[in-house]
Formats: sequence, structure tokens, C-alpha cells
Amino acid sequence: MTRHVLISLLALTLAGPIAAAAPPIASGGPAERVPLAASATALPLITSRTQTFRQLGAQSPLNLRGGSGVAGINFGSRSDEVITQAKLKLRYTYSPSMLADLSHIKVMLNDEVVAVVPLPKDKGSETQQLELPLDSRLLADFNRLQFRLIGHYTNQCEDPANSSLWAQISNTSELTLTAQSLPLVNDLARFPEPFFDRRDFTRLTLPFVFAGQPSIGTLQAAGVLSSWFGAAAGWRGARFPTLLDNLPTSQHAVVFATNDQRPGFLAKYPPVKAPTVAMIANPNQPARKLLLVLGRDDSDLKQAADALVLGQAAMTGPQVTVTGVKLDAPRQAYDAPNWVRMDRATKFGELVGSQQDLEVSGQQPDQIRVNLRVPADLFTWRSRGIPIALKFRYTAPAKLDGSRMAVAINDNFVQSFNLRPAGQGGEQSSLRLPLLDDGLFASGNEVLLPAFRVGSRNQLQFQYSFVLQKEGNCSSIGNDNFRAAIDPDSQIDFSGFPHFATLPNLGFFANSGYPFTKYADLSGSALVVPAKPSSSDIEAMLTLLAHMGEATGYPALRYRLVTPEQIDTVKDDDLLVIGAAAQMPLLKQWRDRLPTSVNGSDRRVADSAYSANSSYGWLNAANAQPNTAVLGQAQIQAQGKLAALLGFESPYTPGRSVVVVTGSEPGALGQALDALGDDGKVAAMHGSAVLIRADNVTSQLVGPTYQVGKLPLWTWVWFFLSEHPILLAIMAVLAVCTFAFAILRLLKSVTARRLENK
Repeated sequence: MTRHVLISLLALTLAGPIAAAAPPIASGGPAERVPLAASATALPLITSRTQTFRQLGAQSPLNLRGGSGVAGINFGSRSDEVITQAKLKLRYTYSPSMLADLSHIKVMLNDEVVAVVPLPKDKGSETQQLELPLDSRLLADFNRLQFRLIGHYTNQCEDPANSSLWAQISNTSELTLTAQSLPLVNDLARFPEPFFDRRDFTRLTLPFVFAGQPSIGTLQAAGVLSSWFGAAAGWRGARFPTLLDNLPTSQHAVVFATNDQRPGFLAKYPPVKAPTVAMIANPNQPARKLLLVLGRDDSDLKQAADALVLGQAAMTGPQVTVTGVKLDAPRQAYDAPNWVRMDRATKFGELVGSQQDLEVSGQQPDQIRVNLRVPADLFTWRSRGIPIALKFRYTAPAKLDGSRMAVAINDNFVQSFNLRPAGQGGEQSSLRLPLLDDGLFASGNEVLLPAFRVGSRNQLQFQYSFVLQKEGNCSSIGNDNFRAAIDPDSQIDFSGFPHFATLPNLGFFANSGYPFTKYADLSGSALVVPAKPSSSDIEAMLTLLAHMGEATGYPALRYRLVTPEQIDTVKDDDLLVIGAAAQMPLLKQWRDRLPTSVNGSDRRVADSAYSANSSYGWLNAANAQPNTAVLGQAQIQAQGKLAALLGFESPYTPGRSVVVVTGSEPGALGQALDALGDDGKVAAMHGSAVLIRADNVTSQLVGPTYQVGKLPLWTWVWFFLSEHPILLAIMAVLAVCTFAFAILRLLKSVTARRLENK
């Protein structure tokens, strides 16, 4: 999909429109472009942050097995700061069977040993805690912290793979980094830095600043940019605290302002004459930067935001003026960059950042992980499975010794392969020429993933396990030079499956933003916010758009933003309604359609015989037609915050969906955002109503269901009959009777002809 962006780059000098009236951002000359406020008065900002290994991506403890087991984590160092101190708080357990004088754990930072952890035998049965300083001079942009177990359990006849050789490092271990800010030049060539830094592995928290009461057009422009930041942040997640006519004290931030609607600190700036993007120092903390998105009106802001996300590669200098933005044809359904291809098989090389992500080494190497996103409404009913044309390579063992490669999806075992000297299964499928042999044997197999194990977000896992070759009781051939890889030309094929789903299912929205993300640019989708949204409402809107941008990998260039009074203009769209019930008159109009209502202290909760926590949330469960009739309702009054996600069919257009993100008060919306950013809580979201209180998530499926998508005629017939077994039985009886009657008539006809011939 092409996008033509025409951007005129105007360097900000003393004669520039903003610089002329704003001395704090004037520079000493075009070559320097260093704000005087930042260079002369800015003092270094010292910050400290602590992250657990879990926050750094270790979803489970790090297990070190065997005589030289290795595991580790990755972390980054932002470009706008320098790490002055690093400290590791290690929590670990180890086998009491290991010899204390020979066994230890090496701690390595970027392949250099920074500490050795002894393993006293008398403390092997207890969880240990140890604080270790790390040499900050060894840090780079991207860093690898590794732990290698050197384990011994005897002085002779030792088996390096003995089960007594193990250690475990808890993922609650902590890494604390103290950083000092660096002076930054106001240069958009750095964008998206410093506002988003890919080296930072923490959640993106970026304040958005508006005038006292931003217009709907201003908020729509901000939503485009927040969705882009969400796509850039990816797995980190993103939140956008909203400030009205105020600035953050110690953070980078994004400011939206028109000539008529500006935060107070921009009051002295002259009006702009075209869509403008600029970078300046934060007056509250010159070590931090502000990204200004400026325009004469809301239309200019939308152009500036579109240009910022589409034409950033051409932006340089402290300020640019946008002379035009042209959006070509909208994107096609299900073509989101982050999703697997629907028109052909998808190669593994398209699903990973680099080929190195598909390679491992060592006797017990880490898993090879391949993440893949799938449209939530993919219909896999009665399929034989999702085919994978798998190709893998490995250092071949000298003989069949039990070495294996196991395939799993979402931690569910699928299949394993023996690693044979002559290739997979011991069969050689292609001619091997000695002159071309590199010592790595290639294998290829078709793997069928069970459809019921495939959801909107998935991870394929490939675990190699090599066995050391033994020669007698006290002799083994040690070899830690095992290498293995999954070929990037391996393919997974989702093409040919129709799109059909039974809704409402809030699990689809929580996992992938469906149905709004059917189109990556969110065309056909409308967001509804209160006429006078609060900062909590705006933060929820921006964060939800970022959530959908993270799912698709593309900015929401074509969504529409309206107030309840403008709902008639978007009746044919899927609707995402955001706001507390007291601010949203639509929720009162739709009260009879809502499975649950939350209006301040007044709450109404319905109940049905169906549990939304069943398999209804799985991808292939589109055929589920549960009994969701309301069995009873409870109306209560309660204090405290309660957030809710509600889903139902649009009251305006059949087949269109409404998702409501609401709460007992505007501040309760933050609970919904927190839950949507927690994988464990997202897994508990299903059905038509999700209630969020404190750390609890409760899902229900009540009220009518509806279906979206199309099925081939023959598939639809069988699908329909599968839901009506009595009708199927009657049709089967009728078919048998009809066939028997036809046979009887045929036999009578044959008998009559024979009698006539006599």
C-alpha cells in the first residue's frame, strides 16, 4: 500500500516563525541547532528504574541444566541517557548434590564475566538472594545478561547430563539501572527518539498534552499518532497519560495545539501558517523534549499527524512544515502487517526480526520462538489442522542416540522428531554430495497444528535436545558445539480458511482489537467519546488505539471519532464507545441491549447458564451456539471503582458490532486499560461482558449472539446441520426412506419388465 507524502523541510533558524517569538528555542546558528535553554541551563537528570526478569521477558524462571547450562535475559540502554550504575539482585536455587568446591554460576554481561556465584552445599535447599554490582562500562545499546552453571557432583566418572546438575534463577530477580540524562539536540532526524526508544524494554509511557478542552478533530489527530506509537512499541505496550493545559515535570511529551486552542505555555507563540511539527525543550525540565504538533485548525493537525507517521524518514532539523498529505486507496481486509498472510503461505522468515532468531546452539539450547498473529474470525471448523511445511537443520549425531526436536504451540506439545544421522526419520530425501556437505543435515516434514490450539496471538516453540554420546560407564564424548536452526523458508499456511465468527466475544477485542482491526487502518470503525471528554476518557481513547496499532502494526489513519450527538453519521460502522455511563447518553438508550450496566453506584448484572470461560474463546469455536438466555438479573448499589467491557450487535446495522469500554466513574477506565495490558487478565476475557474490579476479571456471555462473515455454501449447510442434530436426524431418515422408495420402485420396474419378457 503506497502512501504519497509531500513534506517541505524548513530548518528552524532565528528567522523561523516560532523562533522569532520564542527565544528559548533559538539556536546559536544553523549548524548547531542547540536550544539555549537546554544547553545553558539544563542540568543532568538522574533517574533510577528497577525491572524484574519477568518484566524483561522471562515469563518463567531461568533453568540451568547439566554441567554447563546457560540462560539469560536481554535489556537495553536508552540513547538519551548514560547508565552510571547497574545492580543485580539475584534470587536463585540450586541442587544440594553439587560439589561446592567445583560448582558455581558465572554471571556474564555481554559475554564478559562480571561475577562468580558460589554454591555452598549446606544452602542448596534454600532460596538464596545476592546483590551484585555490574560494571556499567560494559553496557551497550542492547545488552545480554547470561548465567552459566558450572556443575559437578563427583570427582570421577561424571555424567555432564546428570539430573543432579541444576540451578534455577527466579524471574522475580531484579535489575536496577541508574541513569544520567544526556543533552539532546532539537532534531527531528532522531524521531521517534527520544519519545520512543526501541532500546527501552519497558512499557512506553508518553504524556499527551492538550488545551483545556480539546476538540474532537484535535483528538482524532492525536489518535493517529498514538496508534503509530502503539505499533512501534509492540510487545512493550503503551500508555498515554493525558494532561490538559499542563506539562509533565520530568518526561518527554507530545503537545497538540491549533492557533485557537493552545496550552498556556504556548500562548506567546505566533500563529502557524501551515501544518507544523517541531521539537523543543520542556520548560519544566530542559533535559526533556516536547514534540509539538501544530496547525491552523483541526484539519491541519490531522495532516501533521499523518505526515509524522508516514513521512518521518524525510524529516530533519528542529521544525518541518507539511505542504501536503495524500492517502491512497484504503487497505484490504486482513492485510495487517503483523498478521499472517491470508492469500498464500507465510514463511517463517517473514515472522521474525532476523535469521538469528531461528538459530540456537548448545546441548540444551533455548527454545526457538516464532510469534504469529491470526485474524480472530478465521473459521477452522472440522479442519484437519493448520499445515506447516517445516524445514530444520542440526548438527547430526554420529548415531541414533535419542536427540530430538519438539514442536509446540502456546506451550502445548504438538509433535517431536528424532534427530537422525541420515536426516529426519532415517530417510534421505535428497542426494548429498560430499563436496557440498557442510556437516548440517536438513530435514523437512509437514506438521499439522491442532486448530483448537490456535488463537489470535500465538507462539510456535521449537525445542532441540541433544544427547551426549557415551562410551562405557566412565567415559563420554563431551560436545557442546551443537548447532540447530529452523529454516526461514519453512511455511505455515492459513490460506483457504473462510472468515466466520459468532459474536459477541470480547476475547477477540482484548487479544487483537477485532472487529475494528479487520482493516489495518481502521476504516469502517468509529470511536465514540463524550462531548466533553475528561483526561481519563482521552487517555483511554489514545491507549485503546495504541492497543489496536500494536495488534496490526499499522497506524489508524482512517478511523472516525464522534460524540454521541454525531452517532447518526457512523451508523454503518463498528462502534467503540468509551466513557462512563453518566457521560454517555447512548448507554441509557441501549440499556435493554446491554448485558450489564454500570452507572456510578448503580449496577445491573445478568446471569445465564453458559460460562464464557469455556472453549468459546478459542479461534475455531465460531461454531459455538450456546444457550445465552438471561436466567436472572441482580441490581445493586456499591461504592468503589468498577470497569466493564461490553459487547453486542449494533442497534443500527445488522452484522456490525458495538464494544463499550466504561466504568462506574471516569477514573475507573484506568482499570480496564491495566487489564488489557496484562496477558494473564486478557486470557480471562471472553463473552459479552467483562467486569474488572481490583485484580479480578469476570467474564459472562449473556444475551443474543450474532454471526459475521461468510461460508462456502456446502460448508454452511453442514455447519447449520451440526447445530440442529434433530433436523439432521430427520433429514437422514427422509433420505433413507427416499432412497429405499427409489430402490423399491426400481426393483418393481425390473420385475415388471422380466414378467413382460416371459
